[in-house]
Amino acid sequence: MPFSQDIYKSTVRVESDTPNGTSVGTAFWFCFSIEGSDNIFPLLVTNKHVVSGASEIRLRLNVTSRDNPDNKVFTLTISDGENSFLMHPDTDVDICVLRVGRWIKQMEKSGIYPEIFYFSDLQMRGDRYISPVEDVYMTGYPNGLWDSVNNRPVTRKGITASSPLEKWKGRPEFLIDMACFGGSSGSPVYIMNQGSYATNNGFAMGERLIFLGLLYAGPVTNVSGNIEIIDVPTAATQVVRSSITMNLGLVINAEKLYDFKPLLGL
Repeated sequence: MPFSQDIYKSTVRVESDTPNGTSVGTAFWFCFSIEGSDNIFPLLVTNKHVVSGASEIRLRLNVTSRDNPDNKVFTLTISDGENSFLMHPDTDVDICVLRVGRWIKQMEKSGIYPEIFYFSDLQMRGDRYISPVEDVYMTGYPNGLWDSVNNRPVTRKGITASSPLEKWKGRPEFLIDMACFGGSSGSPVYIMNQGSYATNNGFAMGERLIFLGLLYAGPVTNVSGNIEIIDVPTAATQVVRSSITMNLGLVINAEKLYDFKPLLGL
């Protein structure tokens, strides 16, 4: 089955209760493969600023229910809020993860089975060929927008604005040319080809999925004409700014997730 058939299962709408009200962001399913085993280590990944200060977090999951086939959506409440998330040890890297294995097991014991599409460490670029300019996709909840009836995210298409092969200004990130609205924070950014794609030897036929990273910020032009880099805001938080978006987004390289492996005992 093509990746595009399941990509909507890759993200989760994150609603965070903070002192400033309820905010909305994006998290996505990710797993580390366990060497020498078919097992995986499942995680939810988002930005630190999506859950910062949250006293309670609600995750809206697509599910199938053993006892109630009409039940398609389940809200998983994380009562410890921000404290349940493991933060990246580098304060300048805006990533955090939630160890979700125990919640998945609890749900399955109750006959509720989450519909999950995992991005994985096996889908990272590694030594696979990509060009400096690639079509890219991003899935999430821009401005909090989603299909509330079917609990579906929004997938958008853009292009790399700087090379994913290089560190933008020496940092482990790159630019994409795509409008990045509030609620898109934490959205996965990926290459997805169906039919054909470029290789270093020409073109190949088939399907390709390469997980590149996650959105966290974007440049804006302020009232003085200067360029600022700001976190992509969470959708429901009202912020008054005299600035104009440049329709660009900053993406943290997926490989920064490897930094969590020793923290997770992997």
